[in-house]
Amino acid sequence: MDKVTVAGEFFNEAEARIAAGMLGENGIYSQVLVSNIGTLYGSGPIWAPVRIVVDESNLAEARRLLHEHGDI
Repeated sequence: MDKVTVAGEFFNEAEARIAAGMLGENGIYSQVLVSNIGTLYGSGPIWAPVRIVVDESNLAEARRLLHEHGDI
């Protein structure tokens, strides 16, 4: 990935990994970014949502797919 950008934010890691798998099945490489700050302070995804990042060149297609599949 040259330049990455956030394609979607999720409330938990499981949802994000399922969505990332769907992107991968459609030829879009993504990474799931999980922060532990939410568990540290007990706030969960309010402070630190789980994010999926993709290469900037794939952003429009990734968001379209995530929206189409009801992930975002």
